[in-house]
Amino acid sequence: MVKSMSRLHKKIVLNLKQKLFIFMGILIFFGWYKNGILLYQNDFISFYKMISVLFFPFISYGIGAIGDYLSKNDDMFDNKFYALLYSLMIPFSTPLWAYAILVSGLVFLNLLIKKFDLDINIIVVFKLLMAIFLMFLGHYEYKNLLEVSNMFTYSFLDILFGHNVSAIFTSNIIILLIGFGFLCFDSYYKKEISIFSYLIYLVSLVVLAVVKGDITFLLTNMLSSSVLFALIFIATLPMFSPYSQKRVFIYSLILGITILPLSMLSNFYEGVYISIFLANSLIILLKMFPNQTKTM
Repeated sequence: MVKSMSRLHKKIVLNLKQKLFIFMGILIFFGWYKNGILLYQNDFISFYKMISVLFFPFISYGIGAIGDYLSKNDDMFDNKFYALLYSLMIPFSTPLWAYAILVSGLVFLNLLIKKFDLDINIIVVFKLLMAIFLMFLGHYEYKNLLEVSNMFTYSFLDILFGHNVSAIFTSNIIILLIGFGFLCFDSYYKKEISIFSYLIYLVSLVVLAVVKGDITFLLTNMLSSSVLFALIFIATLPMFSPYSQKRVFIYSLILGITILPLSMLSNFYEGVYISIFLANSLIILLKMFPNQTKTM
């Protein structure tokens, strides 16, 4: 019975993984257009620099594949998946050498985490460590050279289609929303986490905008591509989020309540990931004390 359930679970997750891969690929190609091709067309970068934007996902996938081979890892969500997901979330200014070092370290760390059977969200750990590392190096910058130049004024529709400041491969809001709608048809995708946490976040934005008397604040942040990407692709990953209905509610509640204050204390690029880390940590604590929380 257990083996049968394991095979069924593996088939289910593999299908969800394939769907995530599809939209990750679409986001990568748009990010290459925005942060590579468009900059090259406007004479901001060289041809090599344009091509090098794609080095991040290729290097990620290669390092992940090496990690899987050396560890004989055949998990449903393997290091190749994690490492490719890492590449989507990095700032534009990330040096390639620094990125390769950190990804290698995180792949190794993931092997240790699995050895001790911990459910630490390695994706969020990578995101936050990368931000700290880039700040230390003095390379922390999400704007690309075209955005820094302020040559163009983009309309709201342009912003929806990806012309906003975000991680290198996550700025296209339309693709994110289409991806979310597509994933919702998968009965094993935890859409409740995305919906519930976003609604709480939106309410908190509305309240703060009314208090501040600043409607622009609401409009600017209600469709933050960084927040949407994290809630759609990262917060819902099955291996790092709860399954029971009550724990899903608690997890989503923590996310929704903490995203805005943490984003204002840090910024809207990292705040949502700190929030996911806190929610994930609480779920790990609940699992460590099953007798006290068996009704959760």
